[in-house]
Amino acid sequence: MKEGRKVVLLHGYSRRNSGDGLLVDLSTALLREALGDDVSVTLVAADPDSFPDYGQVSGAPVIADRGAGRLAAAAAALVRWPTEKSRHLTRLLAAADLVVGVGGGYLRARTGAEAFRLELGHMVQMRAMAASGRPAVYLPQSIGPVLAGSAVASGFFEARLIGLLGACTSVFVRDDRSLALLAGNRNTKRAPDLAVLEFGRHRDEVMSRAAQRTPQVSHVAIVLREAPGWSSVQRKRYVASTRALIALLESRCRVSFAVQSTGRGNDDAAYYRREGIEGDLPTLRHVLQEDTPDVVVSVRLHGALESILHGVPAFHLSYERKGFGAYEDLGIEDWVANAADFDAHAVVARILGTDAVRSFWTSTGRGMGRIRAGRAAIVAALREAAGVCTESS
Repeated sequence: MKEGRKVVLLHGYSRRNSGDGLLVDLSTALLREALGDDVSVTLVAADPDSFPDYGQVSGAPVIADRGAGRLAAAAAALVRWPTEKSRHLTRLLAAADLVVGVGGGYLRARTGAEAFRLELGHMVQMRAMAASGRPAVYLPQSIGPVLAGSAVASGFFEARLIGLLGACTSVFVRDDRSLALLAGNRNTKRAPDLAVLEFGRHRDEVMSRAAQRTPQVSHVAIVLREAPGWSSVQRKRYVASTRALIALLESRCRVSFAVQSTGRGNDDAAYYRREGIEGDLPTLRHVLQEDTPDVVVSVRLHGALESILHGVPAFHLSYERKGFGAYEDLGIEDWVANAADFDAHAVVARILGTDAVRSFWTSTGRGMGRIRAGRAAIVAALREAAGVCTESS
């Protein structure tokens, strides 16, 4: 296997959202595992300045621009007119041995505004990937739907997504609905989320950290976010249920609040303030390290998974199917609920129940075979794709 190969890692977002930063880190770690420590990774990101620890970072076309520059870049992208950033991306891809799409859930859109961002952000990168002709592997994704309320618009966008992903060497999806959407693409396989894969790799270390903590629950940390593009009824129900959950927990134990994202248009702290939650709002990472809770309740999936990796059980209030897929892969399906329609009393009963912490960690052992097989399949696909490139170049 040739050493020192060059990889372009597409679709990075921002480290200001610690979940997205985690996915970039886990993608890079997987590349090093598959291709060696001397692999050269260039990250293409929407917020390149937020990754100062990465030596090679490039701003993504359109979404890395600001102000009037973004408007000009968006107009150019709509008519397929090359810009400085798009030409730079083309050169990066032409020189790469392998192109990789970071794991995540960015290839979907509920609203017209989100579909516009998908088109001008991620699909610009995908078109460049397909045009480069380089081997490409997309790490575990949740893909679609796009504008599900409109059959014509949804069919248009999803057909293009399916076609672009069909140009890849391998595509991994982290839930069954994504697998069904791409059923016509023979390059698509089901695999767990990257953070779930990381848990499988380090479960013994996680269990060791967990064993050092008391099984009694006296401190619960909560990670909230603004409700996504739901109906007004779902939003009201979500707000009422989270308020009820906080009140129930505060009557039983100490409750703290943590922030997972402060990125553009995705500011958890602003949501807390609108809900009347003031005072110290540390990051989840800070809470896990400096004031470790006994249990975390997180609306953000990677807030929940980051907690688990730290040795803290996490109940996930999921607003997308990716959460249910991840918790199914982990074997803890009874620790996830629909954020738009959950029973606060049931959540409290689950996390404060007798032997709740011990049963959580016991249940995670059920999915280890599937998790390890998924990681092995991804590593093999990365190596195979890099090998195909080496033979053809």
